[in-house]
Amino acid sequence: MNSPSFSRRRFLQATVGLTLAGASGFAYARTIEPRWVDVERVTLTLPGLAQHLHGKRVVQISDLHLSPYFTAEKLIHVVAHINRLAPDWVFLTGDYYAGSEYGEQLIEPLRELNPPTFAIFGNHDVRGWRSYTRRYLAETRVKLLSNAGLLLEPGLWLAGVDDVWRGSADLTAALRDKPAVATSILLAHEPDYFDEVIRQDAPVGVQLSGHTHGGQIRVPTLEATPNGKATRALVLPFGGQRYEMGLYARDARQLYVNRGIGAWPLPYRINCRPEITLFTLAAG
Repeated sequence: MNSPSFSRRRFLQATVGLTLAGASGFAYARTIEPRWVDVERVTLTLPGLAQHLHGKRVVQISDLHLSPYFTAEKLIHVVAHINRLAPDWVFLTGDYYAGSEYGEQLIEPLRELNPPTFAIFGNHDVRGWRSYTRRYLAETRVKLLSNAGLLLEPGLWLAGVDDVWRGSADLTAALRDKPAVATSILLAHEPDYFDEVIRQDAPVGVQLSGHTHGGQIRVPTLEATPNGKATRALVLPFGGQRYEMGLYARDARQLYVNRGIGAWPLPYRINCRPEITLFTLAAG
């Protein structure tokens, strides 16, 4: 049986030729949109958020996939853009390189991040080279959270779980030391983990995820997606098939799925620009 990741690659290869209209469409999808970084500005209204946290700003980036498609030089430009935005914190939600030979290229760009920065593992980061990922991040000021949490400020808890697909996510451990009155932000690479958060009735205000890349190639649809998008992905990975991109809300919890910065396994993007997300926290 083919693995979900192999099926995703094969399907993208089969469909990209049908989606691209001639040489100009190919050039756009290969060289223009993948470099056209979008800053999505999102207000996150969190019930119970302490008033002194109202207006705090967070940047999320995800799925760098350092490779010949997305180089360290491009990441340096992304880091410079983040520094100009001047958020209070930066969150990295996994999948940092496409092969272990590219891992060391993380170090210098991430050293240039000015705000306090926190990271989790993605499925690519634990697939045979977990120790390498730990080592590369340890050479920067980025703090890795794997089934762990910490108090960002009084009243705001940041939790991070291990990769859901290829790791051993433990939500209970990530929330164990959370003060009872603190609002929680959860970093989990695969967005479909949101269903488990709800099933456990976990004290999480918002989950931030990546993994899907928004599908990378999206086509117009006559029927809007559950969160109001007018396009749909041609293919989505295991662990990212229920929540593909953007903001979702269920009960008193929210989920945001970042479209990623890099592109993998193919270097194309259509109707799915790479994304830096700038959140502004608001008291509910």
